[in-house]
Amino acid sequence: MDHNIPLKLLAIGYDPAIMQVVERLLNSHAGWEGVIALTGAEGLEKISTGNYDAILLCVGVSVADEGTFREAVNTHHSSTIVIRHYGGGSGLLENELRAALDHNK
Repeated sequence: MDHNIPLKLLAIGYDPAIMQVVERLLNSHAGWEGVIALTGAEGLEKISTGNYDAILLCVGVSVADEGTFREAVNTHHSSTIVIRHYGGGSGLLENELRAALDHNK
């Protein structure tokens, strides 16, 4: 992975207040560019039109929604990593992302 290219991240979750915190945490890391989607439709639209290194599935995303998002990722960007994020603050978020990205090198 080229460290000069920002890591592009999409976080999908259905609680606007929590997702604002997730967006702030993603963008507080040097070299990370994070965007959020607050509905399933918005998430699918961003998956189909954007190019992300990883997609975080956050608060409110059901198992059925997760399947739909994973299918869309496989169709549009098979190299994108999909991670289920359960919360827990910036340290946990960073560790989840780094572990997933290191595992998929």
